[in-house]
Amino acid sequence: MFRHVFTIMGYCCQFDAKYFREKAGTSINLRTGTDVSEAMYIVVSSQKMLYNGSTEDSFVYLYVFDEQDNLTLLNRPITLTPHTYFDITVNVWAIDSSRDVRALSLDSRKCFLSSDNKINANSYQGCITVLMMKKVIEHCRCMPFNYDPEELDVEDFRNCTWEKLKCIYRMIDQVQNDIRNIISEHECYQRCDYVQYDTEAEYINLDRIGESEERNTRVTVHFADNTCIKYKREVLYTWDQMLANLGGIFGLCLGGSIISIIELLSFILELLFTFCGLKRKVANKNETKMVFTLTKTNFTKTSPKFKTKRSGRYPFLN
Repeated sequence: MFRHVFTIMGYCCQFDAKYFREKAGTSINLRTGTDVSEAMYIVVSSQKMLYNGSTEDSFVYLYVFDEQDNLTLLNRPITLTPHTYFDITVNVWAIDSSRDVRALSLDSRKCFLSSDNKINANSYQGCITVLMMKKVIEHCRCMPFNYDPEELDVEDFRNCTWEKLKCIYRMIDQVQNDIRNIISEHECYQRCDYVQYDTEAEYINLDRIGESEERNTRVTVHFADNTCIKYKREVLYTWDQMLANLGGIFGLCLGGSIISIIELLSFILELLFTFCGLKRKVANKNETKMVFTLTKTNFTKTSPKFKTKRSGRYPFLN
């Protein structure tokens, strides 16, 4: 059922349904459920063996993640202690992106597709882990955990020895404290389509337990529900939707529309053409002007032929 894998947290016993189905064959029927009786039941020995052959009580880390992803530094474990019983429920939710989102650029959609070549990780957690491990490897100058130098974009160092692994884990603790600066300096995105697993661990008090299982840890893992929540990633506004909304607001508040804008522009252009045409006509017009000069003599002198007697009572009446 389980297989040994080498992860960033060390050697782990990993279970996944795909591997189990390949090894189990067709004679075993697989069934999943939401009840504790239908859960995967695991008994874990948390005894730690020392260098002199003696054992002591210790603890075990349990991780729940997608089989398509690798274990990263951002995954949070569930700590299993001896002589305990934990019931772990898994809640699943997924995100699916529409075609409009896929048509956007990487900077606009803020998530990556399988066709994006700039991303050297398969998840947001993996991208952060790659950035952290680059700093660790550049300081310790060795390659840990079977990492590929091309994947991390670092120099091809030798594999880490046991002494160098001490440097690796010490630097990992230091880099994790500086994770905020790493996030602010680089851009990491999540997949546009991905499945998220959220776990909840419930401690169950044991009143009776067998002596053979006294120091073991029992764990049941099952889904919380037989359905999952699926979110659709959509583009909030496209250019045509934004133009239609602005036109509707403009028509509702101001009583105008796109036709009104066209008519206004047409009126302004017609006014400019009319003004330029009148100015051209005034500049080209060249007519002869006749000037008449009127003097006082023209009004006071009269011909003796037309002299008349003035009336004393009406001096201005001829």
